[in-house]
Amino acid sequence: MTTVLLLESERSNGTSYEWALSKHYQVLKAHTGRSAVAVARANTPDICVLDAASLRTSGDRICSALREELVSLPIIHIKAGPPTPDPEERSPATELLYLPFTFRKLHNRIKRYLPASAETILQAGDLQLNLNKGLLMLGSGEQKLTPKVAALLAIFMRHPNELVERQTLMREVWQTDYMGDTRTLDVHIRWIRQAIEENPNKPTRLRTVRGRGYRLELVPPQG
Repeated sequence: MTTVLLLESERSNGTSYEWALSKHYQVLKAHTGRSAVAVARANTPDICVLDAASLRTSGDRICSALREELVSLPIIHIKAGPPTPDPEERSPATELLYLPFTFRKLHNRIKRYLPASAETILQAGDLQLNLNKGLLMLGSGEQKLTPKVAALLAIFMRHPNELVERQTLMREVWQTDYMGDTRTLDVHIRWIRQAIEENPNKPTRLRTVRGRGYRLELVPPQG
């Protein structure tokens, strides 16, 4: 699975890119240039996103230090806007992004620097999901999932053993905050359980947290 090193402020909870990035990638977090280098050396990420705007600095010095230590790692450097008109500006980053911009734009920039053939594979316990193909591997079998079911399951797999609230699922998969009719969500949860549970009527993996949402409880892979 593609790994993104996200360097941002510890106080960026309101504007953190972590949740959005975690829908598509494995995210490693760091809060200083020094810790980012240490994390990169230990984990070999595919790309680095430097959110200098959250650090309330230009980030140029941090970016230079990262580039010196991580010569070949693509770095996307996020700065507070608007762009500087200075033609002499030189950044060691692979690409500069100036606020404001949509997450889709950041996502597209990240994809630009990843191998075109890379497949997004999620692993959570004994569940393995190929997002590009919509294939769920469980035990010795595999199942083809619909795009919405795959997207929903991916959220649980990226946040195993965590409560994921129903409103979050509606927002992330169906792009709505309307909670007046969630029958579509209920149907998709049932389809997930049919795919991963021995007895979908008595789920032991995807648990309901009454009045709030669901929790995916991991089963260790065999062997």
